[in-house]
Amino acid sequence: MKIRRVVMGNDARGKTTVLDDSSVEPTTVTLLPGAEIHRVWELDSVSVPVSSPSAGDPTTTFFPEHGGVRFGFLTVPPGITYIPDPDADLEAAAAEMEQKLPGAAATFSFPDQPGAHVTQTVDYIVVLSGEALMRVDDTEVRLVQGDCLIQNGTPHAWFNDGSEPLVMAFALCGAATA
Repeated sequence: MKIRRVVMGNDARGKTTVLDDSSVEPTTVTLLPGAEIHRVWELDSVSVPVSSPSAGDPTTTFFPEHGGVRFGFLTVPPGITYIPDPDADLEAAAAEMEQKLPGAAATFSFPDQPGAHVTQTVDYIVVLSGEALMRVDDTEVRLVQGDCLIQNGTPHAWFNDGSEPLVMAFALCGAATA
């Protein structure tokens, strides 16, 4: 999927202008085979008005801290299981994930539930195409194109048991710790 990011803001004279117009390449990692994450816009704190075309620092944590926001797209291939290839170099795959999606691997802490993770965020999810199956414990929620899900810091895993790629838009908002 091709993602184009257009960032509007103000120039030095206060006039509205295009600050950035570019493509966003997907992030892929060995431990999420076939999945693509387009990291479109990431802020560690919200500031308005925007005067910089910067999409944030991709080396900061993938999931935002309190007051931070992440916006992007997730593509989940059909049949994803989250079970690593037995021949994979898991140490190298974990290092790759930490480098490309800092802190994300630590959220996958449910060994008996592949793909399940929990973050200190409120997630706003919109299914753009395909079918999603959000699953954890005894809970399953099926979502189709146009459906929205608000995820309030609870464990969850995304599956795609359909035949087409699942594409979701997401906004992750860092929440205060309880």
